[in-house]
Amino acid sequence: MHAALEFEGVAARCIRRLKGEVETYLARPLATALATVLSPFVTPMTWIVPVPTARRAFRRRGYRVPELLIRRAHAQPQPLLAVVAAAADQRGLGAREREENVRGTMRARGRGGGAEVVLVDDVVTTGATLDEAARALRAAGFRTVVAVALAATPHRSGF
Repeated sequence: MHAALEFEGVAARCIRRLKGEVETYLARPLATALATVLSPFVTPMTWIVPVPTARRAFRRRGYRVPELLIRRAHAQPQPLLAVVAAAADQRGLGAREREENVRGTMRARGRGGGAEVVLVDDVVTTGATLDEAARALRAAGFRTVVAVALAATPHRSGF
């Protein structure tokens, strides 16, 4: 897992404003940061797969944050994952609870036949959501080569 930023300070405030206050003008500079970790993995043979957004978050915002960031990073998102069961809000949950909360919530659309994918998320805390996304893709025959995120909480980022 590669993250462009640590989820703290100015970066965290900007991401919260993009996600919570619908300030989409922040997507362009944030996507520039994402591109630094995404672009080395973009090839004509890889599919850039955003982690899906919860339906209620999409209805509230009107856009899916990972897809918006991928587009602004000059890549083409391939929405191969669908949310098939709602998860509770992850805030305040520990690693084990997050893992249990997202288990079985995603399914891949179609069959992969070994196609390579790069998973993209906006913020990674414990990695539970990325793990579930990779599981769903693997079950459908896709091969995840790497996961990238705009930001990771300091204990996950490896900075």
